[in-house]
Amino acid sequence: MAEKAKEETKQEQAPSVLTDDDKRELTMKIKTEKTGMMDPIAYEQMKAIARDMIASKSLPSTFTNVQQVQMALMAGREMGMTTMESLNDLYFVGGKLQIYGKATPAALRRAGWRIKFEDTEDACTATITNTKTGEEITDTFTLKDAELSGFVKDKYGNVKIGWQPGANRKRKLRYAVLSQIIHTYVPEVLGAVAGIGEYSEDYMAADKLDKEYRKAQEEEKRAEKLEKLQNLENMQEAEVTE
Repeated sequence: MAEKAKEETKQEQAPSVLTDDDKRELTMKIKTEKTGMMDPIAYEQMKAIARDMIASKSLPSTFTNVQQVQMALMAGREMGMTTMESLNDLYFVGGKLQIYGKATPAALRRAGWRIKFEDTEDACTATITNTKTGEEITDTFTLKDAELSGFVKDKYGNVKIGWQPGANRKRKLRYAVLSQIIHTYVPEVLGAVAGIGEYSEDYMAADKLDKEYRKAQEEEKRAEKLEKLQNLENMQEAEVTE
């Protein structure tokens, strides 16, 4: 019965209009011709580089397999980065590809933007100017913004070293304001990259801390309810005894 069904299915299928030569030619074109979707030769080259890099064990620890390395190379290529820039300046945070803050100004400049910073101890204002059109975009990020977002302190309530006064805080504020500008006004600058790593790490840490805090609150409420129920049971037992 099963063999008969298979035979009927084969008969119902229309014969292919492609000859074996056509199929071979099509396969060769897929592997060699550049299209709007991809450059297959560059793709294979990046895969070969990725395999060699993984085998060398000389990559940052955020790269754990060939596919991640190849993804970083592809994203870097879209942004105009060299192979080594891609491997040194791109990395994964929470499964998403990020760019180090120190590499962001170069990404903006490659996209045709000039950057100017105005710094204070607790704030940074950045203005980016398009060198071709003269368009200007200005935004500000403050320490207060970071505090309200939950970026500044760890789960013990201590100020993280990156947010303490000095050069680290200055860089953090610069990365944050650039992240704000890019994501709000010019997301095309980063292409397939999700965001600026240092900012994303603070954001995810704050989100995790907020979830932990809410979980602790829920556990505290459950404990209070349990305590009330136990007190109520004790009172009822006392009444029965009397």
